[in-house]
Amino acid sequence: MNKYQEYILSVLNDHELLEQLAEEAAELSQAALKLVRASGYSNNPTPVTEQEAEANLEEELYDVLAVASLLAFIDYNDDENPKWKRWAERLGMKVEKE
Repeated sequence: MNKYQEYILSVLNDHELLEQLAEEAAELSQAALKLVRASGYSNNPTPVTEQEAEANLEEELYDVLAVASLLAFIDYNDDENPKWKRWAERLGMKVEKE
């Protein structure tokens, strides 16, 4: 577990993490639906390209995995996930500029 994950867990309780998981899951659902439209599987077009939609879906999937791992639902340990640092900073962690 990296310092960002530890900080997040020191600030948020399980209730708040479950709220975050629900939000991330909803965003994952939206991203999957956007990919359907961008891929041309729907008659409802979108200005988002298929590549952009795929990248967004991947990002949202990693966000769901990150939160689920903090809740110990899964074993996901990707210290390189940029979600950790962004999330910790939003919660008030002072991070040195790189």
